[in-house]
Amino acid sequence: RINATDEVRLSSNGGSQNLTFHTANTERLRINAAGNVGIGSSSPNISSAGKALTINSSSSTILELAKDGARKANFYTDGTNASLSNNANGHLAFNTNNTEKLRIDSSGTVGIGTSTAGSWTKLEVAGTGGLQTGATQALHVSSPSATANEGVGIRLNAGSGSHEAVGVIGMVNNASGNYGSMTF
Repeated sequence: RINATDEVRLSSNGGSQNLTFHTANTERLRINAAGNVGIGSSSPNISSAGKALTINSSSSTILELAKDGARKANFYTDGTNASLSNNANGHLAFNTNNTEKLRIDSSGTVGIGTSTAGSWTKLEVAGTGGLQTGATQALHVSSPSATANEGVGIRLNAGSGSHEAVGVIGMVNNASGNYGSMTF
C-alpha cells in the first residue's frame, strides 16, 4: 500500500509474484511472474504467446496511440469486429523485414510493393515474382477448385445499367483437363 486510502496499491500474491495495480479497490492492471501485462485481465497472455499485452473488457476495447493529447491511431474491437485506424490525414503502412510492403493512403488507394500508388488507380501491385523461370508476375489470381468447367477470372466493369461495359480475363479448366483462356 502506498497510502491508507487505497488510491494505489502494489502487491505480491504469494508464490505467483504478480504485481497488481488497483483503483476503487478493483484490480486494473497486472504484471504476472512471466512478465505478461494484463489490463482488465487477471490472466494476461490468453494465447500463450512468448510475451503478451492483454487488454480485456466486457464491452468494446481500444488501444490508442496519441501525440500531443490527440488520438492519432488505434486498434479497436467490439468483440466481433476489429479495426486498425489512422485517425490523421495520412497513410497506414504495413512493414516486414524493416521494409514497407503495403500502404493505404488517405484517399483509400492501396499500393502493394510501392509507397506511391498512381492517382489513377485504387490498387497498384508492383514488383516481380515468378512461378516459372523468367516469368514476371505482379499479381497472381488462382482458382480455389480444380473441378472441370470451373475456373478463375477478373471481371472489369465500367458504367452501369444500359451503359455498362464488362470485360473478363480468365481461365477455365475443361472436362478433358486442358486449360483454356478467355478474354472478352
